[in-house]
Amino acid sequence: MGFHEGASELSGGFLGVDIFFVLSGFLITDLLVTRYHTLGRLDLRDFWTRRARRLLPPLAVMLVVVTAAASVIEPAQEASLRLELLAAVTYTSNWYQILHHVSYFAAFSQLTTPAPLDHLWSLAIEEQFYLLWPLILWFLLFRLNGRRSRVTVTLLAAAVSALVMELQYTPGGDPSAVYYGTDTHASALLIGAALALAYPLASLASLSPAQTKRLDAAGVAGLAVLAWAIGHFSGNDPAVYPVGLILAALASACLVAAAAGNGVIAVITGLPPLRWVGVRSYGMYLWHWPVIALAAALAGSGPTSAWAWFIETGVTIALAAASWRFIETPILQNGLRATLRHWHQRLTDVRASPADVRATPAEVWGAPAEVRAGPAWRRHGTVPVTVAAATVITVVVAVFGVVRPPESATPAGLLRQVAEGQRISTASQSGHAGQPTAACRRGKLPEVSGDQVTAVGDSIMVASAAALAAAMPGIYINAQIGRQIQSGLAVIHNLAAAGKLRHIVVIGLGTNGDVTPKQLRQLRQLIGPNRDLILVNTFGPMPWEHEVNTALDAAARQGGHTELANWNQAIAADPSLLWPDGIHPQPSGAKLYARVVLAAARADLSRAQPSSCPQAN
Repeated sequence: MGFHEGASELSGGFLGVDIFFVLSGFLITDLLVTRYHTLGRLDLRDFWTRRARRLLPPLAVMLVVVTAAASVIEPAQEASLRLELLAAVTYTSNWYQILHHVSYFAAFSQLTTPAPLDHLWSLAIEEQFYLLWPLILWFLLFRLNGRRSRVTVTLLAAAVSALVMELQYTPGGDPSAVYYGTDTHASALLIGAALALAYPLASLASLSPAQTKRLDAAGVAGLAVLAWAIGHFSGNDPAVYPVGLILAALASACLVAAAAGNGVIAVITGLPPLRWVGVRSYGMYLWHWPVIALAAALAGSGPTSAWAWFIETGVTIALAAASWRFIETPILQNGLRATLRHWHQRLTDVRASPADVRATPAEVWGAPAEVRAGPAWRRHGTVPVTVAAATVITVVVAVFGVVRPPESATPAGLLRQVAEGQRISTASQSGHAGQPTAACRRGKLPEVSGDQVTAVGDSIMVASAAALAAAMPGIYINAQIGRQIQSGLAVIHNLAAAGKLRHIVVIGLGTNGDVTPKQLRQLRQLIGPNRDLILVNTFGPMPWEHEVNTALDAAARQGGHTELANWNQAIAADPSLLWPDGIHPQPSGAKLYARVVLAAARADLSRAQPSSCPQAN
């Protein structure tokens, strides 16, 4: 949740998914193996039924509520939401996002607000694991004798998944495809499964005191490694794929094993507050991203405050707690049919004797007896009627949002501007590549010829391409929507290797993810000491905006033919020049962007050694 809220200190917070994967692989495998030894067989039908009873009802409620909310708050999302709903109910969200090139690490920087169902990719991987792994495990139990051989085969499968990730990952590119893939991201689940095969839950809970101390030491070490990794890695770091993910999975396995024992780690994780969070963690994961995405749509452009983060976290916890109490617990204890019959009976009782029926919300939703025995919040029979009416309205709004014609997710003017920018960017790359020679001066300010400029950027530069081409005719523009710094470095490397990198290099990246000092040093090395570097900073509601701009400003202050183009300061003076997303410039804003870049190039060249200009005829 902290990572999705944009906490800069948690740049590696996405590794939390792998902790959950390891835990899930461990628990599911231990459950299956235990039942196999008890019954002498794997009852797959019972296993899949129990998984469906646990996972599907809260997911269905979340999908209906979020669809209804999105229909009211962000109707422009409806076109994509239909396919996302289909992917969600079939547990194929990860493959949907791969096929539609949905970037996990640039969710807040696209031309639209974040999609509220983008987080379901991990649940899709989980469900695919639940479908396939029991069959594979049955084969291992049936064909392989001995714990060691089963553990070895499972770890080999984890290594194969990591190898596939290594082979498919392109350094400098968007890692989302390998991050989403079931084949490439199964290693954590399989490491958890191997842990359960090697050290079943019952054996971990019955270790000797000396063994428990060693297990606690391993748990502390795993926790330390995870803390370091979450603060050290970022989604753009090539070391993550797969080394960082494997490291996080192994550390998680140590922590999970210690929590399953009977030592200090087990006591800490067994504290009532942590247990309370643990049993509701599925609901928290289900609700946290829709809350963040819909809140972003409500708030519009502008920086996110700490108060907003607290409110979103509180709403998420409240929704997860309500889901556990009124939906998940009754269905787990009584089954779906019995729970539905109970709800129907409550409504029937209200219609039959509305003056006499009194109910608590827990009674309405079939909560367990210990909940019903708590402090009574009693109302007349209007409580079940109100709940039923709210449910019907929510379903009707959700259905209406799915079937009505969708609105455009992006202003038509911005779409035309981006399309024109893409055309200009492509056309500029076929032009003559200027040699890396210094620009000349005339009078007080040096002349900046577009033939001497290479510009690499993201969607901000795409939207400003026409203005850049007008301000510096002949400029080489390589801009792409969703581009991050690692991809930009790859472009610079390829241009330099091909001898097509010009004297002035303009970098407009940072909208789609963080930019580190290490990456800026790498950029400086790629362009060489004799070229001028112009760094364009960022503006927008992205949580990493300040961190990126700080790094860019520090790099420019170091000198060495490096200048800052302060787009942030220029557009902050008149944000009305931006489209409603608060990120992309309108045509008038694009002209300001081009003037800022041109001024920075002139300022940088004015401090360089003057060179002679060719004489006009």
